[in-house]
Amino acid sequence: IELVGRKKVETIVSHDLIGRIMIQCARQPGLARVLDGLLGFEGHEFYFSTHPELDGKKFEEALYMFPDAVVLGIKPANGSRVVLNPD
Repeated sequence: IELVGRKKVETIVSHDLIGRIMIQCARQPGLARVLDGLLGFEGHEFYFSTHPELDGKKFEEALYMFPDAVVLGIKPANGSRVVLNPD
């Protein structure tokens, strides 16, 4: 993992982490539901769409234009790589 991720990847001991999460869920009513919402995959999809009204706007402005969505980045029209949270 160090060879591939260098200092960008942190390893965890999964059984230790899972055990701690299980204990916290037993002690805190509702925590399991919160964690499921944050870490689960149900209802969480990524969509690419074109919005001409965003032409010339800053990324920060686009964040507030979609009340029912979370804007994560942009995909340039020239087909280059997606840029997450651009400056």
